Amino acid sequence: MNRISLPLTLLFLSIHCGFGDPLAAQNPGLGTADFGQGQSNVPAGTLPANEVTNFKGTLKGMRRNLVVIEKEDGSEALVAMPDTISSFQFVAKATPAFLQRGMLMRFSANFGPGGVPLAPVGKITLFQPVDPRSLHGRTKEQFTPGIYSDAHRGNRNQPMVGKLSIVGRLIGLAPNGVLAVQAGKMPVQVPVDANTTLEVRYNNLVLAQEGDAVTVAGFYQPPNENQVKADRITITTDRVYGEYQPAGERKSRRRRGDKQDGDEKQAEAEQTKDPQPKETPPTGLGDDAEKADNSKSDDAQPDTEQEDS
Repeated sequence: MNRISLPLTLLFLSIHCGFGDPLAAQNPGLGTADFGQGQSNVPAGTLPANEVTNFKGTLKGMRRNLVVIEKEDGSEALVAMPDTISSFQFVAKATPAFLQRGMLMRFSANFGPGGVPLAPVGKITLFQPVDPRSLHGRTKEQFTPGIYSDAHRGNRNQPMVGKLSIVGRLIGLAPNGVLAVQAGKMPVQVPVDANTTLEVRYNNLVLAQEGDAVTVAGFYQPPNENQVKADRITITTDRVYGEYQPAGERKSRRRRGDKQDGDEKQAEAEQTKDPQPKETPPTGLGDDAEKADNSKSDDAQPDTEQEDS
């Protein structure tokens, strides 16, 4: 389906396209509304109609407000951010170990009389603050701490009964599986269990990495099919945040072990070449002090790691 004609070619040419910027931890989507301004004098019908496009690829980087994507056919597309920031999403899975006090989250829960939760929460979505100027209607509620209900819409004194949407900041997760959230001015406690899924859904690139999968829905002005104005951009990854991954540590330990084995073999070879016994130096205070210093450094290492964590 054709869209209203927009001079996308001029939009992309007006943006600096130099490489080198890292994947930015910023709120995208702001500033792209300026694309195409200054074309009000162009007569209607002189530009070809925009064509709808949908494609997949991998993330390559960013050039200011453009996302660089390598498409499945090997070509490179420059994709302008959606006008609505909620339409740009990075999605991943997480474990409870990823949770930190103060994180923003939203979920739905069923409450009985007296505000008692009737069942554990099925899904929790973690998000980050966004510019409220780009949000409207129900979308704004998803980013504003509070308690929302379709049945009692607009009533600030609504009872805690029925299915409610909770948006707030994490207070803590107790060992017995009780999740505490500050939803605006009201604290809410709900149960979670092993079936509760934890999802990261950020509207920025703070966790994205080069090579992550990208899906784009948008439109372009022919014949520039790789200069796209996005309606929606979704970035996904198979990384699970908060999940312990010891594979790299085991690999590094093997490397250290291989090196130690090589040193031992070299020492044995040198000893074979020089069979004469060597005198063992007497044990003195310096040796004891050296051992004490080594022991001290080994003991001090966990303290440093604890501070970093």
